[in-house]
Amino acid sequence: MKPHLECVPCFLRQASEAILMSTDDEVVREEALREVMSYLLYEEWGKVIPELGTNVHRIVKRVTGNEDPYKQLKDECNEMASKFYSKLEPTVKNSNDPLLTAAKIAIAGNAIDFGPRIEIDIEKEVQKVLEGKLAINDIDQLKGSAQKSKDILYLADNAGETFFDRILIGELAKRDINVTYVVKGGSILNDATLRDAEMAGINSVAKVISTGTDCTGVLFSECSKHFLREFENSSLVISKGQGNYESLNDVKNKEIFFLLKIKCPIIAEDIGAKKASTVLKRFLKNE
Repeated sequence: MKPHLECVPCFLRQASEAILMSTDDEVVREEALREVMSYLLYEEWGKVIPELGTNVHRIVKRVTGNEDPYKQLKDECNEMASKFYSKLEPTVKNSNDPLLTAAKIAIAGNAIDFGPRIEIDIEKEVQKVLEGKLAINDIDQLKGSAQKSKDILYLADNAGETFFDRILIGELAKRDINVTYVVKGGSILNDATLRDAEMAGINSVAKVISTGTDCTGVLFSECSKHFLREFENSSLVISKGQGNYESLNDVKNKEIFFLLKIKCPIIAEDIGAKKASTVLKRFLKNE
């Protein structure tokens, strides 16, 4: 997905947030933000959103010297989600439609804003998603495609959210469906890495690999050959979150199910649902 004018203030907001978490040195903070602004001023905006976003956060990491500005936040997210995890499995087990409930739980993980300085009532937020209707609900197509494929490439989004993903992966495993879970190859934003997947116990229910790079979303030009082979050979992809949607909404000849809460008006318009709604949308774009 190409950036819109509205994306630029969002890049600056993210950069400012990361800078504040990276260092207390006001001089370094100003230097980092000025370099980000200079990059956005002179860089070609025709590049895809993940490439611009990745470069913005690499500037922050380089200038501040902090390779993982979101580490503390990610640890807090993992701790909060782990405490709630035990309540999720019985919810699925007692459901009339366990796979839909598990998918909703995975989407709820994306719907919860684990942002800094925000108090979260996880139980309330999960219940809200479970009791509400998905704006786009392609669960029947997911059931049919998953049963035919028997193998799924599952693209993770954020730390903490990984615990919610484990619920859906576990439900797929009960149907003898194998899942390969993909995390980032390095720290970027609060995206899940191998460490976060391990903390959530994903290794016990799926094969875990990384993209091989610290890019936001899926930046194919930077991903490892291993990941590219896995993606090419996969017949079915589950994609979590907006960053992955921005990367994959133009991919051709690949069946993808996008699971996310829409937090951006540009994504809302592109995906065909209102901002703040939750969706499980099948996507297959032919040549």
